[in-house]
Amino acid sequence: TRHTHTHTDRSISHRCFSTLLIGFSLLLWKTAGLTETSALCHRTYSYTVVRPGPNLNMIVGANGTGKSSIVCAICLGLAGKTALLGRGDKVGLYVKSGCRKGFVEIELYKQGGNVVISREIHVDTNQSVWMLHGKVCSQKIVEEEVKALHIQVSNLCQFLPQDKVGEFAKMTKPDLLEATEKSVGPPEMYAYHCKLRNFRTKERELEVIEEPYLKVFYTAHERYIVKRSFYSNKISTSNSAVNPSQYLAITVDAEGKQQLEQQMKACESKLSEIDERMSALQREGAALARRDNELLSEKKRLSELKGKKRQLEQKISTKQDSLRQTENSVIDLKKIEEETKRKIEAVNSQKVAILRANLTMEKVHLALKTVGLMAEKAKLENSCREGATELKATDQVKVRLTEQCKGLLKKAKSVCRMQLNENLPEDLHNAFTKLPDTLAEIDAMLNEEHSRAEFFTGLSEQVVEDYNRKEEEIKNLEKELEEKVNALNAYRQNISEAKERWLNPLKQLVEKINEKFSDFFRSMQCAGEVDLHFENEDEYDKYGIRIRVKFHSSTQLHELTPHHQSGGERSVSTMLYLMALQELNRCPFRVVDEINQGMDPINERRVFDIVVRTASRKSTSQYFFITPKLLQNLKYVDEMTVLCVHNGQTVSPDQWDEKKFVTRRLKRTART
Repeated sequence: TRHTHTHTDRSISHRCFSTLLIGFSLLLWKTAGLTETSALCHRTYSYTVVRPGPNLNMIVGANGTGKSSIVCAICLGLAGKTALLGRGDKVGLYVKSGCRKGFVEIELYKQGGNVVISREIHVDTNQSVWMLHGKVCSQKIVEEEVKALHIQVSNLCQFLPQDKVGEFAKMTKPDLLEATEKSVGPPEMYAYHCKLRNFRTKERELEVIEEPYLKVFYTAHERYIVKRSFYSNKISTSNSAVNPSQYLAITVDAEGKQQLEQQMKACESKLSEIDERMSALQREGAALARRDNELLSEKKRLSELKGKKRQLEQKISTKQDSLRQTENSVIDLKKIEEETKRKIEAVNSQKVAILRANLTMEKVHLALKTVGLMAEKAKLENSCREGATELKATDQVKVRLTEQCKGLLKKAKSVCRMQLNENLPEDLHNAFTKLPDTLAEIDAMLNEEHSRAEFFTGLSEQVVEDYNRKEEEIKNLEKELEEKVNALNAYRQNISEAKERWLNPLKQLVEKINEKFSDFFRSMQCAGEVDLHFENEDEYDKYGIRIRVKFHSSTQLHELTPHHQSGGERSVSTMLYLMALQELNRCPFRVVDEINQGMDPINERRVFDIVVRTASRKSTSQYFFITPKLLQNLKYVDEMTVLCVHNGQTVSPDQWDEKKFVTRRLKRTART
């Protein structure tokens, strides 16, 4: 375990320009992380240097020594907003009292060359001067450089200051999902999520809603329909061509035809019912066959039980022979055996009698049911024959009506002075072809023509102009509607493709987080789950991550909220969720400030062990754990770095003798 001591000199008030270095060795890291950071007159410090290790960094110090000032320096040095820290809205408030300006410098590891970011803060104007690699630049350039290294100081899953620890449990499920996607998801995951939300918004705007008719009216050649939209409450119109004039030259006995059609439908209905009854009989026959198979299986099972009974009787006989050889026995085993055998035989006889009676009753019942079904079948066959007879009679009527129609056609040709073998003119043939096929449709057409005639009152030039204008508007609206329908189909296709690329990897990511999270809770003899929560799978802005925890065996899993769990339980849940992200993290480092406040000693020790075990692995990113205190006899590993923060007028990092301090402490311990 490496120990680094950070010094705060509060006596040098005139030194308002110095450096805070936070970072790790430049040759050890594969991802961007803090190598060195410098801060001048930053809140607590006049001058200090902090050099963290590549894995877990435990920053320890009493309250007021300036631990959280290191966190503030990291945030402000990486272009973070002051609102993220919750300690003041103006950047000048973070400069040490009595100084007119402060300075923060952070060095980040990057393949091909480290990134050095500097920020000079002016108290009077609350303005900052930014430098990248020693050259003055804009804040936007710094933000882009930080973003390229996957650093998100605004993400509570990566950067959790002391005053924002309670905010984690207050995050909504969608907010937690967004923060998790940005922190550990692949870069395209959050982009696909944003696309889906935008696509869904456009889809809502383009959805076509069915509209009710308000009014229908006719002109000489058009039928107009006025509608009101349920969706937008706007009124729209549509039109369609009115069928041209028709010629009705023949008449038939409509009432007789209608009766025959009804009779044919009744026959067809009876035939359909007969088919259904036959199907039902077939199903019942199949059920009887299955029942017969079941009885055979039961008989086989009883035979097997009878064989087992014989085996048991043989075993009993063997045991009885053995018992006869027992001397000085006061129990008449033979008498008991005979009595037992008699009881067994009586019971078996009763069972056989009951079974035979049941089988006999079942067979009688099935026979009676079969007789009834056969009678029903004969009845249905008679009904079917009667229906066939009626159908035959209907066919005869149909032939008679056909002959009658031919006679009427002959009469019509005679009236029209046409030869019998002469074909109808093309216009008449087309007109008759367009006529409806049923009497009801012909009546409906006549009613439509009557309605059109009633509304027709003559046309003026103004009416014609209005009609032409409306017709043009309708065409434009139809074209616009077609374009919107095409756009809607395109958006739906885009939604389907983006959803497939987003949802499946997201489910796998949440499952990995849940696996880690659940393991951590089980190691603490508690229970916890993480799942992807949504109510409607098409509402992509409502998707979220739900955390549920249980700290007592007598309770159920409850969702993590700001009110249900205690402060310590919320801190444990927050810490374990962040640790579940640790090995999945794309970000170069994570900062957690004083999250162990409010934990009971047992949970604090367990959480500490999980943090040390997880954050000290070489495969994970750099981790800063800030705390004012530590329990005794905790487990430490060589891969972690302990940063001790002190303050005072006479403490100087150049004069600190770590070996002498440890030796003196060991001597004191030995004396006590």
